Amino acid sequence: MANQILALGTTADDGTGDNLRVGGDKINDNFLELYTALGDGDAIASGISASATVISLVAPNISGTVAGTQTAATITTLNSTTVNAGTATIAAGSITDSSGAISFGNENLTTTGTLGVGAITTTGAFKGADGYTIGNASVAAVMTLASSGIVTFADDILIKDGGTIGVASATTAMTIASTGIVTFVDDILIKDAGTIGNATTAAAIQIEADGDIVLSDDLYISGGLLDLKNEGSVSQIKLYCESSNAHAQTLQSAPHSAASSSVCVLPTASGTLIGTGDTGTLPLVAIDIDGGTDIGADLATADLIIVDDAAGGTNRKATLARVITLVQANIDDPVALALALG
Repeated sequence: MANQILALGTTADDGTGDNLRVGGDKINDNFLELYTALGDGDAIASGISASATVISLVAPNISGTVAGTQTAATITTLNSTTVNAGTATIAAGSITDSSGAISFGNENLTTTGTLGVGAITTTGAFKGADGYTIGNASVAAVMTLASSGIVTFADDILIKDGGTIGVASATTAMTIASTGIVTFVDDILIKDAGTIGNATTAAAIQIEADGDIVLSDDLYISGGLLDLKNEGSVSQIKLYCESSNAHAQTLQSAPHSAASSSVCVLPTASGTLIGTGDTGTLPLVAIDIDGGTDIGADLATADLIIVDDAAGGTNRKATLARVITLVQANIDDPVALALALG
């Protein structure tokens, strides 16, 4: 109902205005409309009070649509206020809570601007658009969330001493001690041909798809023992030449049939090892004749000796019979020598 204005007439008591009954009826109708709108028709609700500049509402239930624009208004207190199945839009403004918390039950909070908060607690999902960033006043993009789900950090990630990183099924998948040591409760998997490194050498270790491990530099083993096991073939170590790894010499263990657990001790002096098929030289001092076993019988012409053929460095075998022939050819009376030798 529209506001009913009392007709006062042109001048006092000229008889052109409303009579007392009509005027009283208008007054009653106007007050009835106010009491009905602000109360139960008989009394104004106790939760409403007003001063010259402030209207106060105690625990109100606001329904319907609140329209219009307030450019310089402040709502100082909202106690248990709920926006049900609707949208609260604040244009060029802000919601500030200095003491308690602002809760969004099962509703979504959408903003195209900046959400500045001290802490966010949610029992649901915190979602942003593809490429969404989270930051602070100094670094706007501390975290970037790609459409693939990958999270990129602009700088370091720090957790407390002894802190853990995990998933729903394994909450302590990783533990980082105060010393910096990282402990994993299960396997570590990286992509095929993935690398492990440091700031100076990013690809210090590469793990190929077939399981081969490639080191970009030296390997140091401080424990002093290298166990080289296998999966059905004798173990080998290949030592390559310096020119494009074109050639390699192989150190190989004895086969299972040899039942060998021998220990090979390297020489104490620098030199070259000689194999059974090698044509290298063996220093005379390396032959330990004093430690040999005596023949236990008289020498015979069929016994073998080693000779340096014409002192040219080529070693050959010879029988003791050749010694007799040499002596006979170089003495004055070979017959007497033969008789002496029997």
